[in-house]
Amino acid sequence: MSLEFYILVIPCCAIPVFLVSLDYLNKTADLERRKRNVIDFDKFIKNKEEGDDVDTDIANLLVIDKIAA
Repeated sequence: MSLEFYILVIPCCAIPVFLVSLDYLNKTADLERRKRNVIDFDKFIKNKEEGDDVDTDIANLLVIDKIAA
């Protein structure tokens, strides 16, 4: 085949593959970013049940043993 044919065909095949690969990498990175932002709900509830310093101070002011989160 002629050289001109290869010059036209190779970029038309390589560029879409490159763009699909970039899109896949972008979506994968986005999923990883979302995973890092997820809060462990059970751990959050356990910490709120124990109460932090502010919750403890409020409970002492209100003269109660535990404060419900």
